[in-house]
Amino acid sequence: MDLIRKHKKIFIIGLCVLSLFLMAFTGRGSYTQGPIRSSIGFVFTSGQALFSNIGNWFSERIGFLTNMNNLQRENQELLAQVEALQTELNRMLHLQEENVTLSNLVDLHRHYDNYGVIGANIISHNPSNWSNSFVINIGQNRGIAVDMAVLAPGGLAGRVSSVGFNYAVVTPLLEDGLAVSGQSQRTGDWGMVSGDINLSSYNLLRMDYLDISAGIAPGDAVITSHMSSIYPPGILIGNVVEIGQSTGNLLYATIRPSVDFSSLSSVLVITDIFDNSFGNVD
Repeated sequence: MDLIRKHKKIFIIGLCVLSLFLMAFTGRGSYTQGPIRSSIGFVFTSGQALFSNIGNWFSERIGFLTNMNNLQRENQELLAQVEALQTELNRMLHLQEENVTLSNLVDLHRHYDNYGVIGANIISHNPSNWSNSFVINIGQNRGIAVDMAVLAPGGLAGRVSSVGFNYAVVTPLLEDGLAVSGQSQRTGDWGMVSGDINLSSYNLLRMDYLDISAGIAPGDAVITSHMSSIYPPGILIGNVVEIGQSTGNLLYATIRPSVDFSSLSSVLVITDIFDNSFGNVD
């Protein structure tokens, strides 16, 4: 097949010449029909038919191979078009996700428009056994300082823990040891919300020092309280998942954060510094 495909023109020309020769020989009418001449004519006529059939077979096969080549080329072109469309679809989906995130941040900004805020993008993460911190793309060049509160779509994300000239490191709420003064939005029951090494892998927080008589219950929203020098009051932290008995006459609550840290890409940094009259709890 490869030989025929490579020398297609030569095969066709040869078949045409042979066919013309046979037609010229058998088509001559100026001779007397005899047994020998009739036999020769029969042989050449049969040979002409045979070669004609062979020529048609080769032509069909060559046409088939040509069509196959065309189909392969068209298939490659269609695959390239599908790949280009898939790339464009992925780009549009990414832009849609970014648009939703920015829209959420705008809504968040409007909700806290009485505070000075600066938007930032997350440029790297540090997921490890010891830290869940992430890095944002603004720093001292935009007035960012240590202990500034960080918001994200959903509510409170964490606080700035270190600052460089054009970047800052943010410690998220899930970090073990980071504490936030919080209260139940429904009952006003106060407690300390913090990351817990045993709960962070489940995307959960722990709220301690709840009084045994507290009316806080599963489903309650937990917000930042007025007893903070870092976080403004009223920012959503999360919702109560369950209540448990702690030591003494105290309860604890398991909190699911309102921020989805697994898909976080942009944040707002609150640039105001707070000095609440209730004292510096966190």
